[in-house]
This record gives sequence, structure tokens and C-alpha cells, in this order.
Amino acid sequence: ANLLGRGLSSTTVLHLHRLLKKAFNWAVSEGLHSQNPIAKVDAPTPEEYEMDMWEIETIHDFIDLCGENRYGDVFRFAIHTGLRRSEILGLRWDAVDLTEGRLRVFRTLHHINGQGTVVGEPKTKKSRRTIALAPETVNLLHSIRGSQMDAGLPTSGEGYVFTRPNGLPLVPSEVSKAFHAFVLEHNLPKMKFHGLRHAYASLSLLAGIDSKVVSESLGHSTISITMDLYSH
Repeated sequence: ANLLGRGLSSTTVLHLHRLLKKAFNWAVSEGLHSQNPIAKVDAPTPEEYEMDMWEIETIHDFIDLCGENRYGDVFRFAIHTGLRRSEILGLRWDAVDLTEGRLRVFRTLHHINGQGTVVGEPKTKKSRRTIALAPETVNLLHSIRGSQMDAGLPTSGEGYVFTRPNGLPLVPSEVSKAFHAFVLEHNLPKMKFHGLRHAYASLSLLAGIDSKVVSESLGHSTISITMDLYSH
């Protein structure tokens, strides 16, 4: 109740409820606690909402403007593929096949307070996936690789696809801050970086791509999750 009163979403509080319930169940099974106090606490019901989404014309304007921004390639790639921020920033050249036009998602990159940048794995089995790349996405990656070659950065093996000028991976929070600033600078409708993933899904479904294909590309565990989010 306190967290809801502070303005956290019911979905966030529900995740916390599940986490506490699981933790106390473990404590009971280990004999550390006699009962699970969370078992009698009602979990909040997730609110149904329609995420912020740009009109198609706005998306085209956004893509045209990306060339002016140092993170423009990241922004374009997010709309082209629907990958999560952690999946994009964790992408290395050993996971990219430009000849076949596909890439594998099996690494993520997060920033954890006190630990810095941490490489991990996607959160679910479905999130570890191979996705096909559209021709314009392949061209974008060729362009990025060419620029990295000119700069003397590694363009194979474990070299990162999206890097700082020194070849080190990008900082997740800086990418999100840059996107927010970009949206404000160009007077675009309010949207978070994660909205680019939603833009990819919406455009794909509007283009008539099979919902199963879109769901697999997004790494959703079921098609129903995809359709619940994007049926509107």
C-alpha cells in the first residue's frame, strides 16, 4: 500500500509481492520461518494500459533525424529489430552474420550500482533467440563496421557493435538519457527508449507480418503476450 501510495505501478508492486512470497516460501522450507506472511497479503491487480506510441509519420521523421545524433545508430537499430536496450548494448560481432542477414541474441549488458557494467544472459529461454535482419538493417551494420574499421576498433569476435569512441561498450543509462534529450530537442511526442521496441512490434504487425514471427523476434514467451500488448 505504501509503494502504491508513492506512485509505483501496480505491476511493479505485483513483481515485488511475487518475489517476497517466493523468498518466504524458501525460508519456510528451510525451517527459518514458521509460515509465509505474504501468503495472506492480497497482490494488486495489474492495470491495463495502452503504451505511448508514435504515429508512422513521426517514426519516419525520427529515423531521418537520427543521423544527427551520436547514438543515432542505436536508435535506428532498436526500431529495426525490436531488441531490448540490454540486448542491443550487449551485442558483439561474433553474434552477427551479415552474409546470412541474421543475428543471435544471447548476451545482455546492464549497469549495476557498485559493480559497474555487467555482461549477462537474456532473462528467459525464449529471449535467447536468432532473428532475421531486414536489408536496411544489414546495411546499417555494414556502415557501423566500416566506421569501426576506420577507427581501428575490433570488428569481429567479441568486439562490441555499439561502442564508445575507445571501443568500450556504451553505458545503458547514458543511452536512455540521450534518447530523452533527443525527443525533447526535436519536439517529438513523449516516449521512453523502450518505446522503440514497441514501435518495431506495431510496425511489424501493421505490415502484416505473422504474429508468431513478431513474438519470436521480440523474445516473448507466448504469442498471447504479444497480442495482449499490441492488439490495439
